[in-house]
This record gives sequence, structure tokens and C-alpha cells, in this order.
Amino acid sequence: MPEHPSTVLSLSGHRAVIEPDRFVPGAYQLVVDGTPQSHVNMDDPGELFFEYVQRMGHVIDLVGDPGQPITALHLGAGALTIPRYVEATRPGSRQQVIELEQDLVDLVREHLPWSRKASIRLRYGDAREVMGRLPHGLRGSVDLVVVDVFSGARTPAHITSRDFYAEAAAFLAPGGIMTVNVADGHGLRFARGRPRRSRTSSPTWPRSPRRRC
Repeated sequence: MPEHPSTVLSLSGHRAVIEPDRFVPGAYQLVVDGTPQSHVNMDDPGELFFEYVQRMGHVIDLVGDPGQPITALHLGAGALTIPRYVEATRPGSRQQVIELEQDLVDLVREHLPWSRKASIRLRYGDAREVMGRLPHGLRGSVDLVVVDVFSGARTPAHITSRDFYAEAAAFLAPGGIMTVNVADGHGLRFARGRPRRSRTSSPTWPRSPRRRC
């Protein structure tokens, strides 16, 4: 039986593996150091598998007019599940994706390539540092910011601060939405602190949309 495509990430030392979904033909899972990170249906990128990603998808569906292109900024790439979803449901969207581990993107690009028609720009480096180098014209013009940054199963501490959310919120257009993936334990103490950080980071933080989850 052939070995699954894999690589050892040069910066973190984590091992990334692409595994086929045994139950969904044409679908694959990205696993990093034993932790499932992303699920992609190559035959239908508009289908979301993990529950938290489905919830993000519900919120993204409420951005602007249904089916119309948007401008999106993704902090963390994984297997580009959400950028693929945005392109599938809102063709022509302009998307920027920031990822620390270029080795990870190279693995995904080779074995789970996304549509060449998609306007997806990859940038490499620490999410917070790269945000500071993004084109000035993006500030105040982004419809969707997705924060989904992990190192293995953990969220790096320096991207959980109030200042980090202030910097990310500065890219949002009026009415724009930020979605955040949070890994937490019993009681959700860490997650409950995130909304407080984000609300205090920007006096113009938009109201949360009605949830359809």
C-alpha cells in the first residue's frame, strides 16, 4: 500500500500528512502531528465537513449579497478549505492567504491543487508580521477575515492578544465580518475571552450576524 503524501515542516518540525477520506470519495484530510487540520472535498469544494468549518461557512454565506464576489483575508492556510469554499460559492472573489509554513502549502498544492482560476494570493511568514506588510489599500476594504492559525494543536500566544485583533480588524470594510477558530477545553474559558478582546480592539467592530448553525 503506497505511503500517504507527507512532509516534515521545516519551521515547526511537525509532520504533515494528506490522508484520503475512507468514507467520502474524492475527499482528503490534512493531519499535522496527529491532529486533523483540514478536510477538502476535491469533487465539491462547496461541501464542508468539520462542524466548526460548517459554522464558519454559514457566517460567510451572510457576507454581502449571496453568491457575489468578496474580498477575503485568511490567516492560516491549512489545506485552503475556506478559500476553496469562498471561490466555489462566490466565484471571482479576491483572497489573500497568510501561512507560516510554506512546506505545508507546497504539499497541499502538489497533491490537492485548487482551481487555477481562483484569485488566491499566498503570502508566507508569521501572520501578524505579514499583516503589517500587506498593501495599504486592503485596510478598510476586506469583507471577510478568517483567523485559523495553529501550531499543531495549539494557537500561538502572540496572535491571541487585543493588539492582534485590532490589527486584523483594521482591514475590515464597514459591515465586514471576522471569524475565528478557537481550540479550547472544558468551560470554554479561553474562547469566551476572545470576543472581549475583539470588541475592545476596535470601536467600530461590526455586530455579529444572525447565526444559522
